[in-house]
Parts: sequence; C-alpha cells; structure tokens
Amino acid sequence: MSLNKNKKIVVSGGPGSGKTTLIELLKTNGYRCVDEFSRTLIEKALKKGVSQPFKSQPVAFSEQLWHMRKQEYNNTEVYSTSGGEKSYVFFDRGLHDVVAYLECMKVVYDPDQFNLSDFNYDRIILLPPWKAIYEKDKVREESFEEAEKLYFYIKNTYQKSKIPLIEIPFQSPKKRVSTLLNYLDHEKFT
Repeated sequence: MSLNKNKKIVVSGGPGSGKTTLIELLKTNGYRCVDEFSRTLIEKALKKGVSQPFKSQPVAFSEQLWHMRKQEYNNTEVYSTSGGEKSYVFFDRGLHDVVAYLECMKVVYDPDQFNLSDFNYDRIILLPPWKAIYEKDKVREESFEEAEKLYFYIKNTYQKSKIPLIEIPFQSPKKRVSTLLNYLDHEKFT
C-alpha cells in the first residue's frame, strides 16, 4: 500500500437538486464519499423545538457546519491505496457552501471566522436547480425559487475561489454518475 493525496471533489447545488442521490450512487460504485449532515443538525434542532435553525440562528448553525466540514476536509487528506484505485473523495457539499448560504441570506458574519483560503477542493460538481425533482419536506423548507437563488450564490462562491467547476445537466441519476466519472477520467489534475 502507498499513500496518495486524494482528489477532493465537492458535489453541490441548491437544495433538492439530486446531490445526495448522486453521492449514494457513487458509494454503490465503491467511491469514498462524505455525507451531508446539515439535515441531521436541522432534525436535532427541530426535536428541541427550534424551527428553521439556519434562519433563527444562522451564525451558530453555520459554525457547527463549518467545524464539521473542516474536520472532514482535513480527515480525508491522505489515505492508503493499492495503486490502481482512483483516489477521489466526494463531498456532499463543502465549506464554501456555508459561506454561500450566509451571503444568500444576507447574514452579517466575520469573514475571518469562515476563511475559505485554506480549503481548496480539486473540483466542484454543480447540479443546477431541477423543478421536476424538487420536493419540500420538514427539513427542506425553501421554495424552489429560493433553491434557485442559493444555487447561484453557491456557484459564485466556488468561482471566486477559482475552483474548477463542471455543471452536470438534468439526466437520470445513473447517467449523471456516468457523466461525472467520464469527466474525471479525462480531467488533468494539477
């Protein structure tokens, strides 16, 4: 076994765009993936009687997300491979998403607290808003229009950090995975 530096790939987009489905299929195909956990934090807050924790306590909620995502980023830096294995780690959202949400919601925050300069993912895979699959639920309370707005803030935040970005079009989940892996197989990472 040798140690290889992972290629950190973020899968992001507005709420309800198919990110988690894509991550689950990547796991099924044997890829290392880091799950999104903001849903878990929201569910815990709801059990405590806190409705919409991001809207009622945006900075505190964002701090929790930031801490966890930072820890995940650092924990996936290097791992052992057998040589032929692709060293991709896929993240269901990244640190930049925290900042994008704060900016979209016009929340005042200390930029030093959420400094993105130390977190440079290798690629961002962006899933555009897709009305046909969008569903609200007890945790995802944004309207489709809000999801579209968040998408543009997310895209802009990653672009400002100059992280190479690819948008995966509306396709079946399996076709999206195929498109993504085909892109990565032909991509030159520096």
